[in-house]
Amino acid sequence: MTSRRHFLAASAAALSVSPWMLNTSHAKQAVRLVVGFAAGGSADYVARQLAQYLADEIDQPVLVDNRPGAGGRIAVDAVKNAKPDGLTLLLTPGSILTIYPHVYDKLSYNPLTDLAPIASLCALPYSVNVGSLVPDSVRSLKEFGAWLVANPQQASYGSPGAGTTPHFLGAMFASRVGANYVHAPYKGGALALQDVMGGQLSSSFNVVSEAIPYADSPKVRTLAVSSAKRIAQLPNVPTFAELGMGDMTSQEWFGLLAPRGTKPEVLARLHTAATHSFSGAKVQKALAEMAFGVTPSSRDAFAQMLKADIGKWGPVVKSTGFKAEG
Repeated sequence: MTSRRHFLAASAAALSVSPWMLNTSHAKQAVRLVVGFAAGGSADYVARQLAQYLADEIDQPVLVDNRPGAGGRIAVDAVKNAKPDGLTLLLTPGSILTIYPHVYDKLSYNPLTDLAPIASLCALPYSVNVGSLVPDSVRSLKEFGAWLVANPQQASYGSPGAGTTPHFLGAMFASRVGANYVHAPYKGGALALQDVMGGQLSSSFNVVSEAIPYADSPKVRTLAVSSAKRIAQLPNVPTFAELGMGDMTSQEWFGLLAPRGTKPEVLARLHTAATHSFSGAKVQKALAEMAFGVTPSSRDAFAQMLKADIGKWGPVVKSTGFKAEG
């Protein structure tokens, strides 16, 4: 026979899985994870991992809603303008929130006031990749820099969008080697890498998870990674720091946010559910295979990191003189 104590404990557990508490009007409605980039990229990968496990945590369907375009800004606007009921959430790389305030004079959102941080999810480094337009004899970053200088008509690189961290890493590299390295923004890093592999673009800066699946492919060569140490998935690829470019050591974090005005109790329960979703061995193994490291923290710590990173990137952007249009 079930005791009153066991019944109360079971009832409390049942309530804890739903971030909408006693509001039964949302029962079994789908939660949308809005992603500002095309399917197949790093943000999409993180979103699909989260969707799978978050659905079990909250006992509701969780769908990934890809809204590519404008370097991720379309997705941020969609969530900013959504009803703050916990059913529309933003899953985004940090640069969309931390760098864009410095590159757009008329940004349509304020990341500190229009969004409510829920959880820091994971992070990973970047990589620079070249394809068939670059001669096979070019095997090192130093050789690639020399090739760029000697072949200005082909000196171009793709990124997930203007004003993203990969964009600025490419600009920093160009400054180092003295090349006129033309930036080509895409609607996601995976799309840029596809053109590198297809021979339409000489190189791209990507989060490293987008390059790892092609580590053995003859169509792409990864020349350096931005982690502090070499990563297990690409043990023969040096870091920028090893090559004397320590200022290019960087990583991209991915976070989950809600519209401003979402109730604190909803944010708290979503934080618990999202953090627990990435705590299991199976999901951590899947993320680690793509060089993601899980980065659990409190909501306050995530909010503080967001604010600190906005401050950190200001001087970097200013030093390049870059201003985005649109």
